[in-house]
Amino acid sequence: MKRKASVSSKARATRAERLFFAEADYADSIFRDALGDRAGSIAALKRSREAMPTYAPAIFSMGSVEYQARRIAEGRELFQSLLSLRKNTTDICQIIDEAGTFLTRIGEHEDGMALYRRAVKRYPDVAALFGGLGYCASNAGLHEEAVSANRRAVELEPENQKLVNDLGWTLLRAGRFAEARETLERAVAMDPSDELAAENLRHCVKEIARKRNGKARNSQTARRGARTLR
Repeated sequence: MKRKASVSSKARATRAERLFFAEADYADSIFRDALGDRAGSIAALKRSREAMPTYAPAIFSMGSVEYQARRIAEGRELFQSLLSLRKNTTDICQIIDEAGTFLTRIGEHEDGMALYRRAVKRYPDVAALFGGLGYCASNAGLHEEAVSANRRAVELEPENQKLVNDLGWTLLRAGRFAEARETLERAVAMDPSDELAAENLRHCVKEIARKRNGKARNSQTARRGARTLR
């Protein structure tokens, strides 16, 4: 039967041993959560962080727990602490992106944007983080920041069709219709099976036609002048 390491033995453990304890407790947390043992899962997460406070997966998971419990300040502090970890931390950019995605899913767009803004400064060559920032900024109505972020994401990964589609949609929301159409046409050409990109392009074409029709009506009204009854 496997025996748990005592608190005193963990305190005397080497870094490699503490990482082992953290990973084991984190795995136990996932297992308990799958069984529906919420309390046991959280307890295992706490043990994981006690063994190694800088273990990024446990920080992310505990932050998610805090947000879901509406302890927003605690969750925010944990997520922001991910940006203080060493840059060579395993999968750190992926975990930060997961944290940002989690925040957007629960509607915490401001916290998500704050996280991504700091993340792209620390990791200026990671396209996914710029994509996340673009999504948050677009939802906040900050269309120019969204376009800039998504454009940078595409510059970093020009063959990433999903990023090209995201840029096209962001351009459309910013009212830059000609650029949006050109970009969305490129996204569709890159992957004709992508239904989302195709739908975005159809919506873009409709918006362009609607704008043209609106201008035509306005021009006709101005040319004919206002009519009054006498």
